[in-house]
Amino acid sequence: MSNAPTQSNGLPEEALLQQAAAGELEALRQLDSMGFIMGPTEMPEAFAARIRTLKDNIAKMEKSLADTGKYEVEGVAVSAKDRISRKLFDEAAELDRSLYGFSIDWVPGFFIDPFFLFGGCAFAFYPEFFAMFIIRRSFRNQRKWFIYKRQELLAHELCHIARIALDSTLYEETFAYQVSPSPLRRLLGGLFLRATDSYMFLGVTFLLLFAQVLRVYWLPGLPIAPFWGLIAVTFSWLALRYVWLMRTLSGARKNASRLFGENAGKVLFRCTDSEVKAWAGFDTDEKARQWISQQDGVRWKVIAGDRG
Repeated sequence: MSNAPTQSNGLPEEALLQQAAAGELEALRQLDSMGFIMGPTEMPEAFAARIRTLKDNIAKMEKSLADTGKYEVEGVAVSAKDRISRKLFDEAAELDRSLYGFSIDWVPGFFIDPFFLFGGCAFAFYPEFFAMFIIRRSFRNQRKWFIYKRQELLAHELCHIARIALDSTLYEETFAYQVSPSPLRRLLGGLFLRATDSYMFLGVTFLLLFAQVLRVYWLPGLPIAPFWGLIAVTFSWLALRYVWLMRTLSGARKNASRLFGENAGKVLFRCTDSEVKAWAGFDTDEKARQWISQQDGVRWKVIAGDRG
């Protein structure tokens, strides 16, 4: 865990935020290790202000829990009695810290069962910063339910919260899935970049099932090949796009490894999609160093830090 001054809820104290707002690198690095990663255009003052907004929003949540025993966000109600203990977040912290150099214990979390097959998810809002985690009640006393593992689920969602200011789409799920113990999920977890990708694939799959029903009950002459072809085209497009993205990420990791060694993954985790692409194009260490030196503000001083 970070040695940053914190409140009892894991949030940084005002003294540390004042140091960060003044651009003090050590303060910014401590916040980074707590999962507060700076956005690409975020200056220290705005960065500190964002965390203060988070503290205010969490305080409002705590007041509602204290006054009424409940709090609602995006139509989902949570209760004070279903609070997730910080001990469970420590499980995820081990994964996130070893892989990406951060650990989060300041996100409020709650046990809830909103619908069937639900494992857990994070509510995170930016730039009006707030984050909250909900997880299935089954995980209160067991580490695994169905295909979900509690440690992996928490660590995965906390990766998204840490990267919220990066506005990433192309590599967001890929980075988060690297916490998985499953080689298959680590390899293919980033195949669907957006929710629309999942809906599209499910849509053509259900279209095939509907066509099969029509053939069985009403239209026995209905050709089924076009529906299989639609699935094949959709999956092929998703797969080819993913192969291209992974080739770019692999090149970026190779180039970053020359400067940062085993810390290359931690550096790339803090990169935007366009920065990952930039790293894939550095054919010499000198170009990479020159690029880092040309970045505005202190953000890359925080990212590179003592990782080189």
